Amino acid sequence: EYVLLNYLFTYKLISDNNIQLAIISAAVGYITMSTLMTATPISMNVMHGYSIFATGIVIQFHVIGMFLPSLITGDLIKKFGIKKMIYAGISILLICIIINYNFETYYGYFIGLILLGVGWNFLFISGTSLLVISYNDQYKFVAQGFNDFVVFTAQAIGSLSAGFLLYLIGWQYLNLICLPGLLFLIIF
Repeated sequence: EYVLLNYLFTYKLISDNNIQLAIISAAVGYITMSTLMTATPISMNVMHGYSIFATGIVIQFHVIGMFLPSLITGDLIKKFGIKKMIYAGISILLICIIINYNFETYYGYFIGLILLGVGWNFLFISGTSLLVISYNDQYKFVAQGFNDFVVFTAQAIGSLSAGFLLYLIGWQYLNLICLPGLLFLIIF
């Protein structure tokens, strides 16, 4: 009986458009970020010969881009709304991909990875905020558990496939692989 109720709760949850948007935006943000972030040190150091120090600086500023905006992301969500912040995150990630695709230089990586962090921040925090206001309290554990499963599975897929895909198709095409998820999110 307990298992059947969980399935019913899960079905009810995933049929809600706001919950779908919340989970998809957080998952797309995470898979995009983890794929490109994981591949960056390999691309910079191994494939393009940048030093470990230079590569480390890019990753450090990427992490700053991921978490520093959190100081104001909540205020931005209150001011502009969750869906506009999701679109802002998508836009920033699209700019990141354009920069990464066109500029395999130190500053291209540097700016691209900062934007990757900021775009992830907007998508993940906006998605998480939308999730919390979209379910009833009786569904909160199932909703949070399902969300975490989807989001962190996407993150694991991105991290685990990044090196292989980078080796197989290169940095530019790796960035292009991230486009379908973002474009799907735009039309969703």
